[in-house]
Amino acid sequence: MFEIVGPLALGLISGSLFKKFVFPQVLGRMGSRLSGVVTSPANVFFNGLTIGVFLGVAAACHASNAPETLAWLQTHFSLQPPPLALRIAFFVATFFCGYNLATLPSSTPEDGEFHVDPRTGRRS
Repeated sequence: MFEIVGPLALGLISGSLFKKFVFPQVLGRMGSRLSGVVTSPANVFFNGLTIGVFLGVAAACHASNAPETLAWLQTHFSLQPPPLALRIAFFVATFFCGYNLATLPSSTPEDGEFHVDPRTGRRS
């Protein structure tokens, strides 16, 4: 249980802290032209696609699927990574899945986020 919940919760916490405190400053420094690209529907689609890739890597590298993944890698790529590498890949993919879920742009601004003064880079 901790294998999945730990990195996922850590990613969700890190992503929500980034979105709350750092993201408005980044948007303020980028200017109005580039901030529209960051919050565009295409970026939301790409984030969803990235979450799907991370979920696939996490499922393939989980301890229950590690023997099949190792056999597949050796058959198709003649690559034999150590089992610890698959465990690390599982934790990293689970963390980034949570991180990307937390940083998905919302449809409506919450608590004044995305309302950034372009001159100072601070939330108003």
